[in-house]
Amino acid sequence: MRTNTNQIGMIFIVIGMLLYSFHDLAVKIIAADTTIFQLFITRAVVGIIVTLSILKFSNYNFKIIPFYPKLTLIRCVLMHFGFFIFFISLEKLSLSTVTALFFAAPFFITILSAIILSERIGFVRILIILLGFIGVFFIVKPFKESEFSFFMLAPLFTAFCYAVAMIISKYTRENENAFLQAFQQYSVSLLLSLVTYVMILVLPLEYIDKEEWRFVFGSIHFDDYYILISIAILSIFGTLGMTSLIHAYQVGSPITNGPTEYVLLILAIINGYFFFGNIPDYLSLSGIIIIILGGWGLFFREYQRNKTKEKVSLT
Repeated sequence: MRTNTNQIGMIFIVIGMLLYSFHDLAVKIIAADTTIFQLFITRAVVGIIVTLSILKFSNYNFKIIPFYPKLTLIRCVLMHFGFFIFFISLEKLSLSTVTALFFAAPFFITILSAIILSERIGFVRILIILLGFIGVFFIVKPFKESEFSFFMLAPLFTAFCYAVAMIISKYTRENENAFLQAFQQYSVSLLLSLVTYVMILVLPLEYIDKEEWRFVFGSIHFDDYYILISIAILSIFGTLGMTSLIHAYQVGSPITNGPTEYVLLILAIINGYFFFGNIPDYLSLSGIIIIILGGWGLFFREYQRNKTKEKVSLT
């Protein structure tokens, strides 16, 4: 039964990552013509409309106050600020670099699964986790001052936030389905986006180079219908991608299903090359390969453990 649910989870992860590959590519393309708050506010509004419509259409019974209020708040706040910073790094760095660094998430998920869900981590998986972070080290290249950027730390923060959120999603799955969790996420994100934007307008920020940080501090405009329609479309893809990923982690094991997300990394490299002409250097490419090998190493290690358990249970 567990194997079947893991397979279902992997299918939903592939669907979610295909949707997110379009989403991230679209954000990268229109970043120069919009601002992060316009993206987040529009995404949140569209996400609320889509998820609430699906919940109403399916007659899903839910309350305004979540079943797990503290865990829901932690999950939504971490996801909001994690991806807020991720979008900033997406505007500053190449698509493949940002995506590769984000894929430290399966290693964080493995560690957190052991701490929170009491899933056992053996010596081999500890070595695989260390291997994954060596791959991250090759991509960030802190030893090469000319190539290192503090923006590279942003996707790592996003990966940690995402890992915590997916573990919480797994823990709360019995009482909150994927669409409800996505609705909660977009509702909190809309509130936080509006509050943060008002603070930026009110607080004295003359010392900040707003031209350099135009993506963050630029004005919101709703007169460019092309941009608004583009954001609305990518928001729909993002909403469906988010619900697919939440559902995947609800039905399957986080450790087993996580490496399937690497399909996004491959798509990011392809999209980065064809749309922006970005080609990872040898160290970055080595880091990407190491991260993928580490992630799939976690998968096969878990697969072998499940087979062993099945044999023991049959004897």
